[in-house]
Amino acid sequence: MGRSIVADAGPLIAFGRIERLELLRTVCGEVLVPRAAVIECLADPDQPGARAIRHALDAGLLLETPNPVPLLPPLPILDAGESAAIRLALERSAPVLMDEKAGRKIATNLGLSVIGTAGVLLAAKKRRLIESVRPMLEALSGQGYHFSETLLRAISERAGEQ
Repeated sequence: MGRSIVADAGPLIAFGRIERLELLRTVCGEVLVPRAAVIECLADPDQPGARAIRHALDAGLLLETPNPVPLLPPLPILDAGESAAIRLALERSAPVLMDEKAGRKIATNLGLSVIGTAGVLLAAKKRRLIESVRPMLEALSGQGYHFSETLLRAISERAGEQ
């Protein structure tokens, strides 16, 4: 990956829930989080992953960044965090870390590189930061994330874990 990436709330919550936020910094470099996404992540401090995200922000693993000034028309189908992440990624010419399908499509249409939670896990395995992707995906599933069997198979194949 590059030197920095802009993160939306979804992947942060995912990695926070499995206590692996450090993978983001190691795989992606500097992790910029717009204020709107931070607010989403920490809205309920008792929500799984929120404490890990707060700690990562305090430790400098995640860097809270002011929301960018909107230069584009509103992105009405996206929430505030997704909109801010896309705008900040455009402003910084950085890739965006996002899982939500509509947000990924808009980001791609705007010319941004997009990576999701599974992509970070694949990159982490390739760099030998984790032994296997499948247990991480299963841990996320145990935390309420849904992955279709088709997606699990595709990710497992890409990871060489058939």
